Amino acid sequence: MWVIRLKILISIFIAFLISAFVAKYSQTPGSPNINTNKIVTDAKNITISFADKINPAKLISIISFPVFVAPTNTLVPSKYPTQKPISTPIIHQPSVTDPTSTPYPSFPTSKPTSRPNQTTSPTTKPSPTTIPPTPKPLPTVVSEIFPVDQALKRPGASVDEVFKIGADKTCVPKEVIRTIASIESGGFFNTVSTRYFFFYNSYNWWNSEFLTEQKRTCSGYDYDSNTGLVPSDSKFAGTRCRNGSNSGLTTMGPMQVSTYEQSQYGKDAARKLGVSAADRRVILDAIIIAGLIIQDNVKAGCGTWSGKDVIKAACAYYGSCGIRDGTYYCATFCRNYKSFGGKADCEGALNSMGDNCWQ
Repeated sequence: MWVIRLKILISIFIAFLISAFVAKYSQTPGSPNINTNKIVTDAKNITISFADKINPAKLISIISFPVFVAPTNTLVPSKYPTQKPISTPIIHQPSVTDPTSTPYPSFPTSKPTSRPNQTTSPTTKPSPTTIPPTPKPLPTVVSEIFPVDQALKRPGASVDEVFKIGADKTCVPKEVIRTIASIESGGFFNTVSTRYFFFYNSYNWWNSEFLTEQKRTCSGYDYDSNTGLVPSDSKFAGTRCRNGSNSGLTTMGPMQVSTYEQSQYGKDAARKLGVSAADRRVILDAIIIAGLIIQDNVKAGCGTWSGKDVIKAACAYYGSCGIRDGTYYCATFCRNYKSFGGKADCEGALNSMGDNCWQ
């Protein structure tokens, strides 16, 4: 900026000298005509007067001015962030003899509201490299069927099949035995897996060489439902499967057969199975023992059972319909009976029977 200011001062000074020169040597005041004779006379006098007094070399040094080089491409920060910086212009006094005059730069009157459009297209993102998924390790193969002593295995390849065998051997409708089992076993027949089904349907499984965990003993109902203890003839004798008391009947197995019922119907069950002994802890043995108990209570034979026969089977197996004690055993039985395909009028018979199983 100081260069610009210096040039302006020099231009003003030269203009002042020219004005003074014109005023002094003008023939007529206010006229541009110059008296050249007077100029020549004064020039000679000045030359003669100063020629002897002033050393020309010294005069040159006195009147010489320092030379300044203007910096180029000096950037002035723009107050408009979206505009490129503008080089500082070198301003000249306009003159008809100065063809290099640079006009003042023009600035926008308002701030742009948006950035100018990009002239280059955006770089295309590279497509991600496809990495093949790492194959998951295969699960450890577990034997589908738990080891069983084949000589001790009972007939039946599924839950439905063992109930069919039990119904055929005791002349009790399959739907009746299946419904009572759903209540007595606490859902055992709905949850027992194929892997352990054959194990629990084999005689003396509670002492099997393949039985290595106490929880398998408890899962097969090898414990007294009242005390919660595993009996003395079992591999895990004396261990506890659940908390209990020392009172009440000693019931065991998925059909909750008591010790008395085991002794009364066990031998008959063994004859029907064609084996030397039947036990309430074996799935098929327990179903046949339960069927014999039901048939003995109802005495309806092998024909079609009425609603009264059906509800009496449930009432006698539990000891009542559970109206007085609030368990509503028979009401629960009737709901499940229909879900297993029962056709008899269970609800109607229940309404007429009440809590008296033997009327």
